[in-house]
Amino acid sequence: MQNKFLIEAFQTPENVASTLLPYFGELRKDPYVDSDVRFRSYARFSLSDKGGLVRLPHAPFMQSSEVNRVVGDIERHFEPMSDDMIDLPEFQHLLKSFASATGLEHTGANIDVHQIRVTCSANDTSAPAPEGIHQDGFRFVGIFCVQRKNIAGGFTQIFSSPVDQHPHLNTVLEPNQFIILDDQRYYHHISETLSSNLGEEGVRDVFVFTA
Repeated sequence: MQNKFLIEAFQTPENVASTLLPYFGELRKDPYVDSDVRFRSYARFSLSDKGGLVRLPHAPFMQSSEVNRVVGDIERHFEPMSDDMIDLPEFQHLLKSFASATGLEHTGANIDVHQIRVTCSANDTSAPAPEGIHQDGFRFVGIFCVQRKNIAGGFTQIFSSPVDQHPHLNTVLEPNQFIILDDQRYYHHISETLSSNLGEEGVRDVFVFTA
């Protein structure tokens, strides 16, 4: 008999988020959303059957319109993730933690990682998940929080179906918190964000892992 992975959440060491945070200031605008509040980079990795990690050549990212109603069936060409950041032990720790938690570390699977910053003001909300309650079309999805600054909202929500009125889980991910879920079993959403301080920009920085 074998247990089935559903959801796991854990706290990483305190230095992980603080070490990776400066690299979010270098992100370029996401050209596939009609606003100036979303910034993004992307990288792909391969897991060897011995648990090693190798960065794959940069390539466009695409999801089916069946799982992404906003930009599905479109090749999205994101900026490549910083080589310097990827080489850091703290980033490698996140990759290996995701692989270990999902049982992928010795399977030769591929892992995609998205580095995302979403900003907002006190007058205009931002939608960290413009596709609404959704699945990503993978086996597993992980979200790691690097920063929440002047943010109201931005709840990480997990649903049993896309039409659920009440989330199975509704929580705020704080820096250094990592949540991983079975993307074939659950749907997820990030609620809208608003700056909590008038006149100051709100910022939410995360890594999203898929495999």
